[in-house]
Amino acid sequence: MTNGDRTRYIEIDVRSALNRVDSYRLPGLKWSLNPYRGCRHGCVYCYARYTHTFLELDPDADFTGTVFVKRNLVQALREDLRRPGWRREHVSIGTATDPYQPIEGRYRLTRGALEVLYEQLTPASLVTKNTMAVRDAEIMAALAQRAGFRLIMSITTLDEALARRLEPDVPGPQQRLAAVRALAQAGVPVAVAVAPILPGLNDDVAGLKAVIEAAYDHGADIAFHQVLRLYDATRPTFFRYLETERPDLLPLYRRTYGAGREAAPSYREAIAARIAALERRWRPRQSEKRLAETTAGQLAFEW
Repeated sequence: MTNGDRTRYIEIDVRSALNRVDSYRLPGLKWSLNPYRGCRHGCVYCYARYTHTFLELDPDADFTGTVFVKRNLVQALREDLRRPGWRREHVSIGTATDPYQPIEGRYRLTRGALEVLYEQLTPASLVTKNTMAVRDAEIMAALAQRAGFRLIMSITTLDEALARRLEPDVPGPQQRLAAVRALAQAGVPVAVAVAPILPGLNDDVAGLKAVIEAAYDHGADIAFHQVLRLYDATRPTFFRYLETERPDLLPLYRRTYGAGREAAPSYREAIAARIAALERRWRPRQSEKRLAETTAGQLAFEW
């Protein structure tokens, strides 16, 4: 199946909906769930492009142009969670694809997965950039109450023009913030991921402050921040973006990353300190503000 933008969707069956995660970088993450392989959003920095290389597909054009739909995911998940050895451990949704990319509107696999997690009393979290998440606010709030759930909205920048260039097929940052507010007001625990942080593009204090302040003002807190990881499969796509849009930054990236995937430790440490300082400044103010609003009866949800 194809759509108007020539994305090809291929239906596949999976033996299991869950993937075991064994990474020293993610010590708290044991299980992931991705309803799709590939993503139409086309973010130039997407680390997950490498997943298409396992299928001998181009991580640049094919990652956005060929999306695999795990059509039996809901039933496979139900079978996974009914196994005698399942301990109702936390499941992270959307670690290698956006579970609310546009095709979700047709297949509703993410919605179905949330319903199964609710049925089986399994806690979960979900990362997305898409406002379609508001559609499922009711089941998210119910899952949060029954087993535990958090929605994490990724916001890279509040600069609409920059966001459009970095994330060509993603709702703009103001739309995402509106979705954050709607989810919070519906009783969904919601947070913002400041990710990825891109040297010379969105790492300035003013830009980071704007994202953090907006997150709190819209009913969220900060889930985490992440400095860009330049996987081999991502590097060509991202450097082509720099060559076209910001050639002046090429020397900075070559210095900061060299031939590796991680930014220099000194840069990562500086960003961590910057985020921590901004968090210390804004978290207490927003906590006091929310307490006052709740006491006055102006909020219909709990923090």
